[in-house]
Amino acid sequence: MTPDDDSARSARDLAAKYEGLIKAAVDGVVLIDERGLVEVFNPAAERIFGYATGDVIGRNITMLMPQGDASRHDAHLDTYHQTGRRQIIGIGRELVGRRRNGELFPMDLAVGEVASSEGRKYVGFVRDLTQRKRMEDTIRAREDELREVVDNVPIGIFTAELPGIIQAGNPALRRLLRYDPGELAGMSFIRLLSGDDYRQLTAMVTDLTNGAGTERVAELRMRRKDEVVLDVALHIGLVARAGASPLIVGMVIDRTEKVRSEEVARQAREHLAHVGRLTTLGEMASAIAHEINQPLTAIANHAQACRRLLSTDQMDIATLQEACTQIAEQALRAGQVVRRIRAFVTKRESNKEYADLNEIVRSVLELAAGDAREAGVRVELNLQPSPPSVLVDPVQLQQVCLNLIRNAIDAMRDTAADARVIEIASREQGGMHLLSFDDRGPGVAPAARDRLFHPFFTTKSDGMGMGLSISQSIVAAHGGTLKYETNAHGGARFIIALPVVVG
Repeated sequence: MTPDDDSARSARDLAAKYEGLIKAAVDGVVLIDERGLVEVFNPAAERIFGYATGDVIGRNITMLMPQGDASRHDAHLDTYHQTGRRQIIGIGRELVGRRRNGELFPMDLAVGEVASSEGRKYVGFVRDLTQRKRMEDTIRAREDELREVVDNVPIGIFTAELPGIIQAGNPALRRLLRYDPGELAGMSFIRLLSGDDYRQLTAMVTDLTNGAGTERVAELRMRRKDEVVLDVALHIGLVARAGASPLIVGMVIDRTEKVRSEEVARQAREHLAHVGRLTTLGEMASAIAHEINQPLTAIANHAQACRRLLSTDQMDIATLQEACTQIAEQALRAGQVVRRIRAFVTKRESNKEYADLNEIVRSVLELAAGDAREAGVRVELNLQPSPPSVLVDPVQLQQVCLNLIRNAIDAMRDTAADARVIEIASREQGGMHLLSFDDRGPGVAPAARDRLFHPFFTTKSDGMGMGLSISQSIVAAHGGTLKYETNAHGGARFIIALPVVVG
């Protein structure tokens, strides 16, 4: 085989490789001569432009351009030939192409010059950007929609870089905090918090960055630009970002008016409860007087005995000492009655504390002992041996229990004397402490049960109808419930349910 044969074969091999590469290329490949006439038009270019190769070969490349670009193309090519100044060649650009059906579409075009013995030639690599542009337009539209929503939603929204540097805040957040546009950007979110609430925020962010959940919610206090303190609910979450630290996204909901309303309602509830306690004691005046008169009468009797002993010639020192001891004990007993009454009626702010539920019940029974004795009612206790601890205002819970006991006593006025029994029991069920009060009265008529806890509804001829309503509101304020049901004896059963204290 001659050297010429080797050269010919190498040329054919090279041409075959070149043709294979051109056909396999994903991008459109178009080769033109220095006059702009198409010499190569690969299959990818056919798919992009909609032309068959035979329809394009030998024709000017301007047939693939919109009218404006086509009219300038030849001039640009002549300018390059004369001056070497590049406007397209060697520069990747985003342009507009024209398909066979006249549709214009975005494309990415890179043009390079090819050295050839036949003169200058130019190869263009075309990538159809239609789908990418559609995706970009869709994403841009979604971003615009999201921005529109964020800008108009009535809830404060912000984004922040870790550990809490604000990127941006929406108009609602700026209005809430009285900041002008741009003032929040770059500010530490901690600066907006009041007091030591920043500790809670720091703990929330730490939990999230350590993978403990995806969202955190807290009730905090924030300071406006004018230093006014607001009560807010803060919701924050982390959004993962490629190649960057997670982004904090937060929502701020103003709770100031709600907190103020709750405070007003709490004060009104406490005032109503106080009035209820005074009313209850007014109704119990006879029994209370009897409770105090008993020790006072005993004191008077023992004092007279002491006087008689002191007037005799043969004074019995032991008997005198015993009488004095009895006087002291009865004075303490009277003092205890007064203290219990005073503690019960004193007006003060609600103060929740961990209390022994059994002890609360027993202290109420001491207050109600006079009424029960006067009405001939026996009280049976079936309390849990290990007294449950509850987080309550003891005085307010005493008020509820006393009201239920007195209602039970009143309900049994017409019950046979030997059947006048109040059963008080406690148990734990479903994460709640249940305290029930059963009587042997006639129960509540079905028609009245739906209105039983309504204000001013009463089945008593001389009642105001506020006791059960106040009692239910007090229990609800402690996160519990007060319900009625008929017991096995046909009487009334009222059940207080209070949350179990965890930890």
